[in-house]
Formats: sequence, C-alpha cells, structure tokens
Amino acid sequence: MKIPHINSKGFTLVEMVVVLPIVSLIVIMVFGYMFSSYGQMLQQNEEANLRLEGEVMLFDLEDELLFTTEFADTLKSDLSDPYAPSGGWTYNTNPDTLIIYETALTAPRRDPNREFVYKNQSGCSSSYNPLALNNLIYFTKQNPTNPYKTLYRRTVTPQYSKCNTNYKRFTCPTANVGTGVCQAQDSKLSENIIDFQVEYYDDNNVLIVAPPGSPLNAEKIKLTAILGKQIYGKDIQVTTSITMKKIN
Repeated sequence: MKIPHINSKGFTLVEMVVVLPIVSLIVIMVFGYMFSSYGQMLQQNEEANLRLEGEVMLFDLEDELLFTTEFADTLKSDLSDPYAPSGGWTYNTNPDTLIIYETALTAPRRDPNREFVYKNQSGCSSSYNPLALNNLIYFTKQNPTNPYKTLYRRTVTPQYSKCNTNYKRFTCPTANVGTGVCQAQDSKLSENIIDFQVEYYDDNNVLIVAPPGSPLNAEKIKLTAILGKQIYGKDIQVTTSITMKKIN
C-alpha cells in the first residue's frame, strides 16, 4: 500500500533570515506604541491628580484665610517661635512666606459651642481683656530626595496667661516635637511644590510692593501654587491660584 505524501515543507534558512527581522521590528513597534500610550495615560492621570491636589490645598487655605484678622509681615509682638529659621519669620523671604493672624478659639470655628480665648490682662472677670491671637505661617522647605519642596503650616500659639483654653497646638519640625512649647509637628499641605507665590492688594486692587508696602495694608490676597512631578522621564507641572478678600 502506497502511503500518500504529505507536503511538510517549512521555512528555509534563507526565509527565516528574511522574516525574523521583519517580525521583530513589528513586535518592537507594537510594544513601543503600547508603552508610549501607557506612559501618556499615566502622565495625563498624574497631571489631573496634581491639579486636584493643588485645588484642594488652596481651597483649604482659602477656608482658613477667610477668617484672618490681618495679613502679617512678621510674628505678632507678643508671640515668639523658638523653632523659627535663622532671622525669624518675615513675609518677603524667598520663597514667599505667608503669615496671618487669627483669633484663638476654644474649639474649631464650626463648633457651635466655641468661644473666644481672651488674654488674661486685667483678671478673667474683667470685660477689658483683649482677644488672644494665633499666628499661622505657611512656608516651603526643599525635599531631601527630589527637586520639589514641601509646603508646611506652622501654628504659633500665645504662651501668656489666658482666661480659657486655646484648642490650637503649637507646632514645630518633627525632630522638635515634645521639646519646649512644641506639642505637634508642622502640617504638610503638599510635597510637590515647585513654587509658592503670595501677592497682596489694597482696597483699590493695587499690588502692594515691598518695601515700602506691607501686608498689614492688604485687603486682598492672591496665592499661586506651582506643583510638579516626574513620570516616565517627563516633568509634569500644573499651576493653580486663588484670589480672596478678608471678610472682616
């Protein structure tokens, strides 16, 4: 019985030499496109996340600044910060530092049972005691492991005698918590800051330039935060800003 012949001819060596580079090139192009698309997707997502981070951060700042009693050029005269940088706190340092005064309270301002904190200047039964004030300081510091900065908030509370208890705690760098007057670490608002800019305006919407101008004369403030991140070798950067007027 004759067995039928089956054509089992495969690729010749010459054909393999010709085809394999073409197939390899196609595979490289397909994977290159896939990785490029994936990288672009990650970059777009990170840009959206950074923008949201900046907007939320400035929204929280706006919420705090609405109730400031003054935009300040330095700490209040009866307050001190033993953890301040060399030379102390001033508003026109580079990068910009934002300093505000706020009324001290016994509880968060949305708590219906909150009360003002008064300085015990004439005895707590007196009606002539002035309100106690906190200083809030917003400042940046270079991150040790990347090119970005961290935006911090420091709270400086009065250490003089008061007629009731301030709910805010004195903050400082992490390494100093528990020493002296420090009760908690400075709050981190963002670790992706490229630049933090503060501009002050008077009642006529004219920019206050220092010197000789001072934030004490400001009725309006503009905050601009530039945030960044490196994703797949690309620097992502977004800018967010708010402009607001004091309500008091």
